[in-house]
Amino acid sequence: MAGSRSGRWLPLALLAGSVAVGGLIGVAYHRLTAPSPGVPSAVAVVTVPPPQEVLSIAPAPAVPTPATPTLSVPIPVAPRLTAVACPDEAGMPGPAPRCAVLRVPSDRLRPNGPPVDLFVLTLPALAPTPAADPVVVLSGGPGQGGSDDLHGAVAIFGAMRERRDVILVDQRGTGRSRPSLHCPALDPLRFWYGGVTAEDATGCLSPLRREGFRLESFDTGESASDLRDLRVALGVERWNVVATSYGGILAQTLLRVDGEAVRSLVLNSPAMPDATWLDFDRLTAIRETYRRLFADCAAQPDCAHAFPNLDGTVERIAAGLERQPLETRLRAPSSGREAAWRFTWPMVASTLSFRLGSGGGMAALPAQLDRLDRMVTGRQPADERTLAALLMPDLFWNVSDTLAYGLNLTIGCRENRPRIDAADARRAAQGLRPYVMADTVETDYDAACPALSLAPVESGFYRPVVSEVPTLILTGVYDTLTVPARAEALKNTLRRAVVLPFRGVGHDVLGASLCARTLAARHVDLLGVGNAGDCPERFLPPVFVTILPTLATRP
Repeated sequence: MAGSRSGRWLPLALLAGSVAVGGLIGVAYHRLTAPSPGVPSAVAVVTVPPPQEVLSIAPAPAVPTPATPTLSVPIPVAPRLTAVACPDEAGMPGPAPRCAVLRVPSDRLRPNGPPVDLFVLTLPALAPTPAADPVVVLSGGPGQGGSDDLHGAVAIFGAMRERRDVILVDQRGTGRSRPSLHCPALDPLRFWYGGVTAEDATGCLSPLRREGFRLESFDTGESASDLRDLRVALGVERWNVVATSYGGILAQTLLRVDGEAVRSLVLNSPAMPDATWLDFDRLTAIRETYRRLFADCAAQPDCAHAFPNLDGTVERIAAGLERQPLETRLRAPSSGREAAWRFTWPMVASTLSFRLGSGGGMAALPAQLDRLDRMVTGRQPADERTLAALLMPDLFWNVSDTLAYGLNLTIGCRENRPRIDAADARRAAQGLRPYVMADTVETDYDAACPALSLAPVESGFYRPVVSEVPTLILTGVYDTLTVPARAEALKNTLRRAVVLPFRGVGHDVLGASLCARTLAARHVDLLGVGNAGDCPERFLPPVFVTILPTLATRP
């Protein structure tokens, strides 16, 4: 939620230097066809009865199970993988990756429509004989491709890779999958700081409609069916699921459609199917997390000495920018294109809340708040290099290179926006100012959703799934993107779930914590973490930096 962009749960590598990759960890491609430079032929449609959808994963509860909600039954397909060349990634440790394309129908209720080609990349296990049960990692965003950050995936899932293959999948619309729902024409400045229009949305997505695709086919339900098809194509009986952020929604949907094949589940800062960016508990969490930041800084002598007036900084910056916005020129690092930009408090507030709640991004926030305070109050010149580094770093410019923003819109308009009255939600949040400027939240959905006119997802999508799958839930106390309390509530339906909060971490615990990666690998191996879950790192507050490194974004 930056500026007018809602975007739901976005790539944290763009926000705070943490890594939020997605994809799949699976078995060796012993069923791949011979390598081919082209895409695979169309998948045949078979006529066997579809698998029964379940709300409760085996073993079934002893009490009567509630009636299954109405969900459309997809037409089954016979998926097939075709080997393709992998991207050239120098310096990748371990055996060379293997790549393939999985062709599936874009719409399983209309299998004669155009197909979707899903790009799949395997990081082979380091052990000579991989375990039979792979791990599948589900992307965040929505809009992240599993192959977007291979080096980050190697780092995060290295411990799991000791015994299991790691398969990264570009979910439909993302990464190297085709068709692509990237929106390369979208101005990154408008994406982050306001101005996304109905024309931006239709300009990105209308070409898909002209090619015969239904935009409603690019949603969580179809992606879950893609994963089931991938498992069948690999010949895998059971696998382990690791899901980050939005991937938590996809994981819960996968439990519904293919839950008996899930051996274990790791939910890393999971989002919920019925959550939106405008939920009052999420917006309240931003204000409360600021208060936690001020208290934690005051309790650390170095931070307290460097920033004795941190409590009150937000109010001073907001008041100063209301009187006089910061004006500067920004230059795109790749093209060199320059643009004049005027930063108001609602725009700046959104970016700061991202830094506050993303991975380990809060560690530098006291120093960043102090720097902005000095510039806004005139105690330090507001130079362009400093403003660019604080408010539009190079990674922000590159968002359109990786994020499939079109998928973010189709999922948001079908699954997110129908759950809330945006105007009422914004009115309810007025008392949270200046920490939260709700009038700027989800305004791209305001523009895009009426123009795209997508049918809402069926109501059964929101019903919690009941499961006995052993589940590890990782939450960050500083998380401002997904509400940790909602993850705690998952224990009511994921009956074998253990929740481990991390005191000094925000959103994407796996990306920020080595301890969390170790515990996740242990859970996959042993279906539990035992006493290892009490690692000291879980209970420590952030360690704040008091001197910012050079803020220049380029020489």
